[in-house]
Amino acid sequence: MQIPYSNLSLSHQNPGAEMPLIMPIRVICNTSDEVLYEHIRVNSRRPGKWLESQEAHEGTAVLCGSGPSIGDYLDEIKALQESGAKVFAMNGSAKFLNDKGILADYQVVIDAREETADLVGPAREHLFGSQVHPACWDRAPNAMLWHLQIEDIEDHFPDYEDGYCLIGGAASVGNTATCLAYAMGYRDLQIYGYDSSYRQDQGHAFFQPLNNGDPCCRVTFAGKEYLVSLTMKMQAEKFQETARELINLGCDVVVHGDGLLPDMFNAPSLTEEQKYQLMWAQPEYRIVSPGESVASTFVKLCRPTGKVIDFGCGTGRGSLAIAREANCELLLIDFTINSRDPEAMALPFLLADLSKPIDAKGNYGFCTDVMEHIPPEQVEAAIRNIMEVTPCTFFQISLIPDSLGGLIGHPLHLSVHSFKWWADLFARLGFHVLWHRDLGDSALFYISTT
Repeated sequence: MQIPYSNLSLSHQNPGAEMPLIMPIRVICNTSDEVLYEHIRVNSRRPGKWLESQEAHEGTAVLCGSGPSIGDYLDEIKALQESGAKVFAMNGSAKFLNDKGILADYQVVIDAREETADLVGPAREHLFGSQVHPACWDRAPNAMLWHLQIEDIEDHFPDYEDGYCLIGGAASVGNTATCLAYAMGYRDLQIYGYDSSYRQDQGHAFFQPLNNGDPCCRVTFAGKEYLVSLTMKMQAEKFQETARELINLGCDVVVHGDGLLPDMFNAPSLTEEQKYQLMWAQPEYRIVSPGESVASTFVKLCRPTGKVIDFGCGTGRGSLAIAREANCELLLIDFTINSRDPEAMALPFLLADLSKPIDAKGNYGFCTDVMEHIPPEQVEAAIRNIMEVTPCTFFQISLIPDSLGGLIGHPLHLSVHSFKWWADLFARLGFHVLWHRDLGDSALFYISTT
């Protein structure tokens, strides 16, 4: 099964090395596709109805993960259930809650490993994803079946005349459960135990040997360090995206507790400068440099001489690439002090906000992976400010949403538009497009004031 993209990596500093080694990590499903599809074929042929989408209602879903902080809220969860809310317990939290006097209304399970059957616990009803091991039904024969939104999953279904729904969210049982509750009509989601990090040396509120040996790393968010497994990190990042989508669909999402995921979701509003100070503190954000990838195109097209200003320079690797190919002076501009790689620190730098007048002059401008990050109400001012200090500028603009904002719980691409939209904007502002390329996911423009 295709695991959703997540920017996982580990950083290692060799003795005497100037820069850390960033090692990208790809998380794969703990069960092969062949086994997953075999489980789906077997389970979807069991007698009984499949879960169907339900109309929105005023009920409250109390979603309970297994993070250590859930133990801090047992009285609150019990009071919510007594007032009519329905408790959804993920995996082993069903037994944990039952031992504390709370019988879950639903237990949600999606893990396809056979050992997961040992996590099936007390609940009024069980909601099993169709890919779980058939042994789970030995523990809960009347479980309701539902289906993850997996590529080609419907090819493995039997003929089925009644309705059913496919549930998104992915990445973890907790993320998927938020979408499951939405499909069941809940729009008030109260979330507990979704810590996605360790509390001291405890990854769960209870001992769960199934997760022993999970590889862990340390991540930093808003100046605080967290010990997390790689899957916890992925869940915390993907939750931000899933939760935003549910909020846009009319849900009230409240995340209780502490840990990486709650802290990311409940982070106070940040200024754009603060947002990118946090982003540049994430090693993953530094891996790719769009400016570096188009520097050769800029040099061959523009043949720059004199001074080139790199607007929104980021790591500065774009300017370093230009310096290797062209005989020109460089000035780097950004509004965060911590964006540049150490190698770029030797180049002249100006701390400036592109949405405000810029105290500089240059012969050529180089602006890559910047415009889509600028708040919509500031886009026109930024373009005018850039063109005020350079007669011609090369732009590379992403045309798609970002995939890394989940690192800090805030979207990064705030001005996502089509190639035509940007071309029309340059023309409307009175600039001439001398050259352009539509690359599908990004656009290249070379524009001038005359």
